[in-house]
Amino acid sequence: MREQNPAISKGIDWSLIWIYLLLVAIGLTAIFAATYQEGDPIIQSFISFKTDYSKQFYFFVIGAVLAFFILLTDSKFFSATANLWYAVGILMLLLVFPFHSRIKGTESIIKMGAFNFQPAEFCKIFVSLALAKYLSRPETDFSKLRSQMIATAIALFPAVLTILQSETGLALVYLSFFIVMYREGLPSVILLIGFAVAALIVATIIIEPNTLAIILTAIAALIIYIFRRQIKRNRTILIRIVFFWFVCVGIQRFAVPYVFENVLQKHQIE
Repeated sequence: MREQNPAISKGIDWSLIWIYLLLVAIGLTAIFAATYQEGDPIIQSFISFKTDYSKQFYFFVIGAVLAFFILLTDSKFFSATANLWYAVGILMLLLVFPFHSRIKGTESIIKMGAFNFQPAEFCKIFVSLALAKYLSRPETDFSKLRSQMIATAIALFPAVLTILQSETGLALVYLSFFIVMYREGLPSVILLIGFAVAALIVATIIIEPNTLAIILTAIAALIIYIFRRQIKRNRTILIRIVFFWFVCVGIQRFAVPYVFENVLQKHQIE
């Protein structure tokens, strides 16, 4: 019996691969069920690259081939070229502005023949590499503000470029890198503020504005009552509570409506 090549199989999480294959199968099945036209030859429609499920199938094949070659590549290669790939990603995002095609409300796609190329999707991978390299440097001390600001800039700069391409939804994916930074020592209060803002945005969408303003005021009043003794000794606490109340009401009354009316595209709202 021939033994497996340890250079390829070493370190592979097979359970993760099977989960990935299952998700791919579910996705293909869902697209096929939603778009298949009765009477079309199934095999021919799968290999024609004219149907949505055919394109999805080819993308899976291309991804599998790339994954195989990545397994064959020494991990030091990615560490050595991480910054170069990040620069390539930023360059591709910048090239979108003069060469983009407006498709379904987004300006983040470059048409290349039969393919629609979206650099923002690839740039997420390059940001992962660059951020991982920066965080793994011995001289990176994530307890210092300077290191936190550099890591934040690495993650958010491509996000800003993506927003300028009318692809706000995709730009939000870059916020997930803050979870990685949290594991490296980013203060938990920053993550809590992020989740609180997200919860406030959701509440703004589903709750009537005046009702939500009353709820926020009631919460602020309750917090003031709970900390009334500390407030008597330190008036700064009261100022902070009132400040955060103003910020929350401002987000709810002005910021969220402005984003929905002037930033998000119609297809993103729907």
